[in-house]
Amino acid sequence: MIRNRQISVLNTSFLLGTLGSALVLVPWKLFTQGLSWTEALVGLGMFFAIGLSVTAGYHRLFSHRAYQASWPVRLVFLLFGAAAFQNSALKWSSDHRVHHHHVDDLDRDPYVIGKGFWYAHWTWVMEKKDLALEGVADLEKDALVRWQHRHHFVIGGLVALLPVWIGLATGNVLGHLVIGLLLRIVLTHHTTFLINSAAHVFGSRPYTEANSARDNWLLAPFTFGEGYHNYHHMWQWDYRNGVRWFQWDPTKWLLGVLALTGAVRQLRRVPDTVIRRAKLAMEEKRLAATLAQAPQNLAAPLKERLARTRVRLDVALVALHDRKEAWEERKREWKAKGEARAEAWRLAKSEWKAAMAQHQQELGEAWNEWKAARNEARRLVFA
Repeated sequence: MIRNRQISVLNTSFLLGTLGSALVLVPWKLFTQGLSWTEALVGLGMFFAIGLSVTAGYHRLFSHRAYQASWPVRLVFLLFGAAAFQNSALKWSSDHRVHHHHVDDLDRDPYVIGKGFWYAHWTWVMEKKDLALEGVADLEKDALVRWQHRHHFVIGGLVALLPVWIGLATGNVLGHLVIGLLLRIVLTHHTTFLINSAAHVFGSRPYTEANSARDNWLLAPFTFGEGYHNYHHMWQWDYRNGVRWFQWDPTKWLLGVLALTGAVRQLRRVPDTVIRRAKLAMEEKRLAATLAQAPQNLAAPLKERLARTRVRLDVALVALHDRKEAWEERKREWKAKGEARAEAWRLAKSEWKAAMAQHQQELGEAWNEWKAARNEARRLVFA
């Protein structure tokens, strides 16, 4: 799998050893002993606790600063994240920030998809190379992050062995060793690795074609919501990956619950109007390519109509965004000055609702006009 490159004996032995052992021991365990409910419960509990610590902690908190977290939350994510055996949060974040900054660059992207699916998936980890810490000066100021960086092997080992401790207490060491430790390690590794590989090959690009990242809803259930990768590479600082309410993103839901308790705060999110404008730009680009296949005497009027409706829709989205921003600013000013008297507040809110209703109506009309032009363009090509 790795040609003309020096390999890391430690990483390669661990990755291949755990996978090979799991492929032999898990079927043997299930066939000879079955699966007890305690083994399943402990295994799933560890898988979710460690997986969410990688996505919510290593990824969205430490790598992208998508929100702020209290020290107990940071500590839990660092403890369980270490048990993923994917290096320290500091090193993981360094590599990941370089990946985003140099995505698809064959020389700078640590797990570039251009070198092949399996390279991006895991053989890059098997290479013997020492990537220096880069762009993580903010994290190096965090005492908890520094502590975990120094001791992540020991921390990860102690936390990962929790199922074995449970096995010792219940008289079922082997069952918990195979399911809660061995199988869990393999599942944690490869569900994380899928984002570097499959999420850069399979799926759609509704927000940008500037890089290889794809949105793939099939990956989301296996990766704690990380499957919406095109969105993430467009707006890496958003605490969500699945931006729609129905998109599977348990990491987003966990952070939402923690925010209600005050354990995390300042969840960063992209305004809806910005998202819609990005999708609109991509749709316009693809419609232009579609119309290029049609006879020009028929396509030219449609191109003009699409351009006109695009401008109208864009203006409506900007107006809606500006109105929302102005209202939020006004609320902040009132709160700071202590002027939010009941009657004045009701009047201002009524005016805002009326203005918003007008903007929504204009936006709806613009969307309908855009969709009509879009459908006509598609019919023209496929007629």
